Parts: sequence; C-alpha cells; structure tokens
Amino acid sequence: MAKTIIRSGGKEDEPKEAPKKTTRAVKKEEEPAEKKQNVVTPGKKTGGSSVGLRIGAVILWVIAIACEILAIMALLKNFTIRFTHNGNTNMMITLIGFIVLDLIFAIVAAQLWKRANHINPPSKKNKFTFYLISELGVIMACICFIPLIVILLKNDKLDKKSKTIVSVIAIAALLITGFASADYHPISAEEKAEAEQVITGDVYWTTFGHKYHLDLECQAIVNSNTVYAGPVAEAIESGRTAICSFCAKRHEGEYDFDKLKVEDGGSAATEAPETVSVN
Repeated sequence: MAKTIIRSGGKEDEPKEAPKKTTRAVKKEEEPAEKKQNVVTPGKKTGGSSVGLRIGAVILWVIAIACEILAIMALLKNFTIRFTHNGNTNMMITLIGFIVLDLIFAIVAAQLWKRANHINPPSKKNKFTFYLISELGVIMACICFIPLIVILLKNDKLDKKSKTIVSVIAIAALLITGFASADYHPISAEEKAEAEQVITGDVYWTTFGHKYHLDLECQAIVNSNTVYAGPVAEAIESGRTAICSFCAKRHEGEYDFDKLKVEDGGSAATEAPETVSVN
C-alpha cells in the first residue's frame, strides 16, 4: 500500500499510512425509458359522398324542431305528459324533456353536417354562402330554441319558480348547442384541393386539435402517446383542417403554402413564439 510522507519544520515525520478512501456506492440513476409513440394508420376511405350525412343531419334537425313545436304546444294548449297529480310539475317535466331531446338531436345533426363539410367543403368564391353552409349548425341551433324561449318568457301559465327553471334550462341548451355546433376551423373546397395537390405524402395528427403535421418529430406532437398517420385528405375529413405553423416554417422552401390553410389561416412565415429569458 502506498504511503504518504508529510514534512514539517524540516524534520521527517514518521511515515503514516494514507487514509483509507471510503467509497460510497453511488446508485446509478436509471435513465428514463424512451417514450414509445404509437403511430396509427386508420386507413379510412377518403373522398366519400357527403349526401348521406347531409340528409341525416336534415332529418335530425326536423326531429329537433318537432320537439320544440311539441314544447310550444304544451305551453299554449296546456298539453302535458302526466307524471304526478301536480299540473305545474307535469308541465315543467314535459318541457324539460322536450328541451333535452331538442338539444340531443340538434347537436348530433350538427356533427353530421360538419363531417359532411370536411368531406366536401363549400367553395369560398362566395363568402356569404361559405359561412352560411359552414355555420349552418349554429343557425339551426337558434331556430331550434329561440322561438321556444321567447314564448316561454311571455307565457304566464307556469308559476314563477317553474318558469325560471325551464327558462334557464332552455337558454343553457341554446348556448350548449350553439357552441357544440359551430365549426371553429372551417375549410374551403379550394383549400382542400390545394392541400391534396401539394402534400402527396402522409401527414400526422393527434386525437385532439384542428391541425395536421408534416413531420412525426414536430415539437407539437413529439410527446403525444398516439399519433395518426395518413393522406392529407383523411386528416381534413377528420377535422384537422390547418397545417401546423412549426411544420410550415420548417418546410417553407419545400412546399408552396400560399393557398393552404396554415394554423388559423396564417401564412407559412408564421413564426414560433419567442422564448424570453429572464436574468
């Protein structure tokens, strides 16, 4: 074993053994396992007909309006479904029942209509017609509830408490149906056709959101557990109507994004948010 000689005041001290080095077992930190990304290829048939979806939506809207008419008839003609011996309770439950059915049919109809718009989008040549078709679900939500709400507020057959309860439920149903029926990211026929022509390879999208991505390694989806892959038409028909701005910037010289929908309608020059460092 090696020894260390320590000199002090010119005299040689007795040789001493070097202190034993205590080695502490250091537990090696386990490297986190690499997150596996599940890439799913739905393989849905694209470019299908939207006629059946639109017919289904119209039928459901008609049923929703029929529920509204029945609720109005209950108010004006004192038509109720008997649940108890209390007339006001019967009326309130009857109205709430018709309002809930109205809400369900109107929302399902709007989802079918939006799906049809993503398969065969309206043209943007006439902007009024484009937004009319794109937001028809919101218009129908108003038709399905506003007449009932107006008549309900003017009617005096219900006691004050029952009238307040039913009115609040009807207004809430209108708001819920309107928000659920709106297409917040509509796409035009021109934008979809251009996307199919320009982007020939697979694109990627996640379970939620309205954007599709050109790269699987895009920072917006790299941490997603499940990523869907397929042609751009399939992404658009699934409700992903805009290109991720990060991907657009990365491929700015490779694709022509002038006529495409990037993020929320921005250009390919949309920059990623700046990172501000605070000292």
